[in-house]
Parts: sequence; structure tokens; C-alpha cells
Amino acid sequence: MLVPGSYEHEHPAAQAAERGLTSLNIPMIQPLREQAAACFGNTMRSSTPTYFSLCLIAVLGCVLFSSKSVHAEPSDSSASTSEAAGYWVANEHGVSIRKAELGIAGHFKLGSWTEVRLTVESEEFMNALPKVSIIALDSDGVPTEIIAPGPEEQVANAFFYRVPVKIGRRDSNLKFRFITGEGSSEKTSIREVAVSQLAKPVAASNRLFLQIGPDIGLGEALNRYASDLSDSTTFVALSDPFQLPGEWYLLEGVDHVIWSANDPAQLASMKPQQLAALERWLKLGGKMTLSVGDQSADLIGEGKPLAPFCPGTFREVQQLRSTTELEALINTVARVDSPVNKPLPVAAIQDTSGIVVVQEGSRQAAIPLWIRSANGFGVVEFFAFDLSEKPIADWAGREPLLKLLLDGISDRLDESKVSMQSGSSVAHFGYTDIAGQLRMALDQFPGVRSVSFFLIGAIIIAYLALIGPGDYFFLRKVGLRMEWTWVTFPAVILLASAGIWSLATWWKGTSLKMNHVEVVDIDMESQLVRSTSWFHLFSPDSQRYEVDLQPTTLPSSKWNELVSWQGLAGSGLGGMSARQSISTVPTPYQVDFTHTDDTTQVSLQGLPIQIWSSKTLMGRGWGSLNKTEYEPLNERESQLIEGVLTNPTDMELTDCYVFHGRWAYFVAKLPANGTARIVPGQSAQNTEKVLKRRRVQESTDGGELWDRQSTDVQRIMEVTMFHSAAGGRSYTSLSNRFQSYVDLSSHIDGDRAVLVGKVKNPPSKIQVDGQEVDDDQAQSWSYVRIIYPVQKRSPSEIAQR
Repeated sequence: MLVPGSYEHEHPAAQAAERGLTSLNIPMIQPLREQAAACFGNTMRSSTPTYFSLCLIAVLGCVLFSSKSVHAEPSDSSASTSEAAGYWVANEHGVSIRKAELGIAGHFKLGSWTEVRLTVESEEFMNALPKVSIIALDSDGVPTEIIAPGPEEQVANAFFYRVPVKIGRRDSNLKFRFITGEGSSEKTSIREVAVSQLAKPVAASNRLFLQIGPDIGLGEALNRYASDLSDSTTFVALSDPFQLPGEWYLLEGVDHVIWSANDPAQLASMKPQQLAALERWLKLGGKMTLSVGDQSADLIGEGKPLAPFCPGTFREVQQLRSTTELEALINTVARVDSPVNKPLPVAAIQDTSGIVVVQEGSRQAAIPLWIRSANGFGVVEFFAFDLSEKPIADWAGREPLLKLLLDGISDRLDESKVSMQSGSSVAHFGYTDIAGQLRMALDQFPGVRSVSFFLIGAIIIAYLALIGPGDYFFLRKVGLRMEWTWVTFPAVILLASAGIWSLATWWKGTSLKMNHVEVVDIDMESQLVRSTSWFHLFSPDSQRYEVDLQPTTLPSSKWNELVSWQGLAGSGLGGMSARQSISTVPTPYQVDFTHTDDTTQVSLQGLPIQIWSSKTLMGRGWGSLNKTEYEPLNERESQLIEGVLTNPTDMELTDCYVFHGRWAYFVAKLPANGTARIVPGQSAQNTEKVLKRRRVQESTDGGELWDRQSTDVQRIMEVTMFHSAAGGRSYTSLSNRFQSYVDLSSHIDGDRAVLVGKVKNPPSKIQVDGQEVDDDQAQSWSYVRIIYPVQKRSPSEIAQR
């Protein structure tokens, strides 16, 4: 006999079914059980469970069957391993994905442009090429769609595509979409795959180092390096040169390239377009370590492929026996040539630029071994010997030498200089990178008031009081019957709703608002111009917008512009490494690439912004400087400089500072297309003092403390543009890794000087739906930085003085 409320006397088959259902790891089963328990209560514990369990088995069978039919893979025996990743949402073309790759060397950085390489096969594509697009999530979890250009290569019925993509969520999926036909004849195939199955995501606040060529031991030195650098750096080796993209911005996520280039055959395997992309990436702010050796004549000689990367003119290859200066640099007694007893092949470079870190020989016949030089807006660490081959490879001093190299590119935190105001990092502020503080500051719009939780709670309590006891006492007070509540109750609701809506409109406004920061950089020597823009849009309604960035006063005839979303680095609330949130916008907006007249223009089409919320966007532009005549500055004693400052723009620069070495010079105004002069007697200030806003009466270690909660955009930009020169993390307690190319501190040293000045009107105009945002609804901060070459005194001039 069955006892109600007990399982002991159930039918054995029912018990087995129940235990089987419980053990299955299927998310939908537990809710079914809980809902059934809520509906039937103790009935589930009576004889009913036998019947109910059998019903659950039937439901489960239907669910599993439908699930398999939805996620079924195409029965294509030729499918590769990549075909097994992900699943087909729809496959009306019978597509087979032979290969799908993301990023470089199996890695990509969140929030930076990278590349998807896709090889697909379909008989139907032979008759009509499909419209191929990739859908990825931005940092807010909103899908973006990028339409691929035509196939780069076609072999039989297989098509190869290279598609730029920007991914904003670590735990997200990519969708590959193929569409042919229109209207009733349209066919769609969609394959969805997790990004982690294609490549490993690298956090936006971490570094990504790319090794090209033989290993030089930097990865091992990095792992043993006792600093913050080892914990925040991903080191990868390029196994296939084919993975290098043909556009420089697809290398945006790479922070440093380490290239052991002593093999002409390896160089021959790269396409000219890939080398041009690497060179452009370097000149627009990349950082590279280049090592050459006995094959230098075929690599960096005149007219050779790597000559643009060399900080001077190649003369010849010399066999160097004496390396005392190199050994003294790392304080070691181990000779370079002792392990193999043969000389060190060295590329002799003349007319060098930058800083010679170490050289061998006399002053008249010196051979530079390590040169740190600017190349456009980028920096090259050039080694005139091969770090991957003997005798250096067997030299005991190679790893200390590499650690010395890493010292120069590290942003280690000097705990002794960190102020007590640093506190907890991401938990309190939501960011650990200075780009996050700029993002927070730009999210403050004039006329948009923040509403506290206390005020919202007070409004809710007042509303409940009105519709409850307030309505009752009102009817009692005026002597009306309680039936009148059918009139007063909805009237109170309508009045309260109208009042709350009016209050919200007064708080948030009814106009589209914008905050915009732009920095334009000009390198007089390489005749390059680049711009970086950050802008936030605040929408009064839930609407989709078309966003474009157009140059107005930029000194370049052919201008390229990339407009895209910008994410928050880190794992804090809203960060790209945080847990993924479900987006309320299912329809993607389009990132539109247009290539015309050797220029690239990218705009946003159908960008959704919810009511009374903002969207963080950014733009990166580049082009060649219009022909400008200028004179290099001259360095005198103690790194003091003099000369003529040339302004190649149509913009007047005000409140200017010129930084060179440890000195800063104030220039009140630099006229549009005009000049100003720095004279030897002009008052010079200390660079760090200026950037930290120290005052004369303060102590040596004093100065204005960095406020990590400040929303002063002007002050944030002052430090962002020269973060390392201002003290770096030791001063701000914030890193500058996400967009480190904005920092021009490395160009202050050596044979360069950097002028920075303010501009009244932005050099670029942001167009929303084809129109500019009203001036009274927009705030803007604009800066121009000009890099001038500095001629240092020759050794003979120094001797004469």
C-alpha cells in the first residue's frame, strides 16, 4: 500500500525515473520540478509521482529531440576542426567552414581592432557571391555588424575572407552570416561560435607582446621578471606570417613587437602589404624591438625592406671582438665571445638618431650596439647584433640585458611614492587605467542631473502615502463618501505620473548632448598627422543614430578616420572583462567601412542609445602632413634648446608648453601658420614640476596630489598626454596601458621636443544624423601637439666649449 507523502513505497520504476531526472545536468529540468511542486504541493509525494514522473520523461524526450534538431551539425565529412566549433543557427546554403581564425597567434585584445580570417566552401556561392558579415558584441553587450569586403582569394568553390572586427566582451560569441538573393528568394546561413574557441582574449588593461622570428629569450626573462610587467603581459610568438594583417589598425591590440630579423628568407615570406602595415603601425604610435646580425646588408641596407625601421644608415657588417661597454652596461665580467670563441657580427650604423644606449670603440670610430630612437610617433629599440644566435644566445649576460630592456618599457609601481589616497582600485572607482577616469569625466553632461537613491526612495514613499492613507483622509476631510475613491485614486495616479515625468524631464533634459575631446599630433620630421577623439553622446530618447567624424581644420589633404565604440578596461562594473550582461537591443548596428581614393572611412549606422543614457565612442584618424617648411631646434648646454617653432595648421595654439628633456618652456601663443621663437635666455621650468603643478613654495616631493575621482577633463588630459613624464603610476596610481600610444613622454628625451597647445574649436566635427550637435549642447576640449627634431651639438662643438 502506498503511503501519502512518502517515496519509500513508490513503484520502483517511478523512483528510478525520478532519480534519473535529478541526476541529469540539464538546466530546464529543475525549474520544471519546482513549478510542479508549487502547483501540486504534497500531491507529488503521493501516488501521483508515478504518473507525473512518466509525464516528465515524455516532456524531456521531446525537449532533447527538439534540441538536437535545432543544433544539428551538417553531415559534411569534409568539415575541419573549425567546423566543429560552434553551431549553425541556419544553413540554407550548405556552407562548410574550412577554417576560422581570430587575432594574431591565437590571441586578441578586447576593445581593439583585430582580424577574422575565414575560409568557407559552398557550391551555391559559385553562382552568386554572398553578402558576408560578422556580428560581435560591443562593450555594452550590443551587437555590431561589420560587412566583409569581397573574398581575397578563391580556389575552386572555397572563398577566403579577411574581416576587421572589434570585440567588447570576453565571454561572447561571434556570428558569421552569409546572405544571397533578395525578398522571397533570400537565403541565410548563420554560424555562431564562442570567441574563446577561436582565440584567447587579452584584457584591455594588459599588454600583448608579439615575437616575430627566432626566440631571443624575452619570454623567459619576462616570466622571471619580478615586477608588475610579468603579471600583466601576454607574450606570443608568430608561427605563420600569413596571420599578419594588411592594415595597420588591425595591429592596434599589439603593444610591442619583438623582431629578431636576421633571416632574409623569413622576410621574403611576408607580403609588401604586411610590411607596410607594420611600418604604418610603428609610425602611428607602435613600439618595436628590432635585432639584426650578419645578414643586415640584405635587411636594412639601402632600399631593403627593413631600412625604414633602422635608426640611421647601414654601412657594413663588422666582426667585433671587444665588447667591454656592453658587458659593463649590465655589470658582468662574462665576455660575449668566450662561450664560442668567435667575434660578434655587428651592423655598423652611421648618422644615427635618438639615444645611443651603448656603443663600442672610440668617439671617432664608435659602433652603436643599442639605439633607442623615435620613428614617427612610435619608438624602436634597435640592437645591431642578433639576440637569438651565438655568441649572444650563449652569453650569460643576455637575460640581464633583456631585463634592462624590459625596465624601459615597464610601468612598475613605486610603492614608496604612492600616496595614501590610492585606496582600493577597481572596487571603489570601477577602473584602474587613466582612460577609465577620462571616460568617467566625459560622462558628466551639463544640464543632466544625477538622481540619488535617497530621493527616489522619498518619492516612492510619498507616492504610496498619497494613494493609500492620503486618499482616505482626503475623502474623510472633505466629507465625501468612500465610493469617490474610484475617481480620486486614478486622479492621484495620473497627477503623480505627470509630476514624475516632468521632474525626470527637468533632470535629464530633452536635447541630444555631447562631450568631445580631441588630440591632434603632428610629427614634423616624418610629415605625419594623427588624431585621437573621445566623445560621449547623451540621448533624450530611445533612438538609433548615424554617427560620422569629419575633419575641418586638419593639415592633411587625404584623411582616414575610424569611428567605433570604446569600452572600459578592467573587470569593474561595465568593464570588458566583467561578467556579460544581457543586451536589450537584439538588432545590430553597422560599423560601415568605406575605401575610396586610398583612404579608409568608418562610420556607425543605426547606433542605438536608450532614453536618458549615453554611449562612449572614439575616433582615430591619420594622414600625411601638407608640405610645410620648418627649422629644427638646437640644443645647447644642460639640454636647453633654442630656435623657431613652426605651426603648420590653420589653428591658433594658446597656453603652449614645449617639453624637451627635463625642461619645459611656456609659450603664450603660436599663431595659425605662424612662428614663435625660444631664446636661450627664456625661463625654463622643470618638466615634472609643470606636469604635477608643483609650486615654488612646496617641498621637493610636494605638489598637487592626483585625485582619482576628479572629473576635470583638462587636468586629466594634461597627465594622459605625458603620463610617464608626470611620474606614471607612482603619481596617479593608475596605469596607462589601454591607449598608451597617446603618451608622448618617450619623445621628450633624445633628439626631439614636443609642443602642446590648446585649440578653441575642435579640428574635427562630429555629425549625428548628418548634422552637428548644437553648440549650446556640446562641450569640447581640443589640443595640438607638434614634435620637432632637435639638433644636438657635435662632439667637436662640445670640446671647443
